[in-house]
Parts: sequence; C-alpha cells; structure tokens
Amino acid sequence: MGYHVARLDRPYDYRVLIEACLYSQRKDFVHSDFTNYYTSLLEAVQRHFGIRLSSEGLSFNQRQRVLWGLFQNTIGSLLQVTNPWAGYLEAGLLHKKLDESGEVGPIVYEASRMIVEANQASEAAHREILYALFRAMFGECDRIVTSEELREAGFDDSKEPDIADYYDYM
Repeated sequence: MGYHVARLDRPYDYRVLIEACLYSQRKDFVHSDFTNYYTSLLEAVQRHFGIRLSSEGLSFNQRQRVLWGLFQNTIGSLLQVTNPWAGYLEAGLLHKKLDESGEVGPIVYEASRMIVEANQASEAAHREILYALFRAMFGECDRIVTSEELREAGFDDSKEPDIADYYDYM
C-alpha cells in the first residue's frame, strides 16, 4: 500500500467502514495523525452501524469465530501487498539510471507494470473476501452514515489528513 493514502469515500457504507478498519491498522503512515484520525473515524462509524469490528463485537458462535479469524488474516494479508517501488517518494535518479542502463530499464518497467496490475487484482480480491465475510458475520447491511450524522455525534470527518501536508515527514 506504500505511502498512497486515498481519501475515504463518503457517505459511509459497510465497504467504507471496512476501509476505515484497514486504514486504522496500517503501519506505514508517515505521521500518527493518520492513524489517530482513521481509528477515531472507525469508532464513530461503528457506533452508527451498531457493530464492532473486533472479537468483542461478535457473539462468537463457532461460525463467527472461524470467519472472524479469516477476516483478520485477510486484513493482514491485504496490508502486506506491495511492490519494489513502494517507499520511493521521488525516484527521478532511479529512473534516469534505469533509462541509461540499456535493456535493463524496459525489463524493469514492464515487470513493474505487471506487479502493479497483479497487486491491484490481489487488493480487489482481498476486498471481495472482506465484504463477503462482513455480510456473513453481520448480515446484509444497507446502512449509510453521512458526514452530517458524524458531526452531530461529535466527529468531524472534514479533518481527514491530506498526505500533501506531510511531505516534511517523508
């Protein structure tokens, strides 16, 4: 996932709730503001959904226990999807050297493109597993939480950190 931080979609459906859960568990943020924001957002949205994405949030019959384990493992697996370019904020010199290297550059670029495509497919498949497991554990969920509802409950989602404001930390 690297330094890429996509702003979360609004309003919040169960898919965005899962994204907030993912973001709250990321370890690659450049500043604690991101983790703090997404952890607080997750708490706020969960309250509106009336659920907890945690072992305490389930009745823990055997089926839920087994599914919850896979849900957690899927989150961990998704958070590990990466590529050789992850962590480069500015790769101008690297690109220059690859371009000067003759046939190596095109090989690296083509393989990198293939990795990115494979990672996108992997991330999408991980999310499909998470969505299916969520529905299996919590049932179908048509609930939508709006920014206004969150503000009324004391959480301002307009304060989502913007990575552009944190370049000094990278």
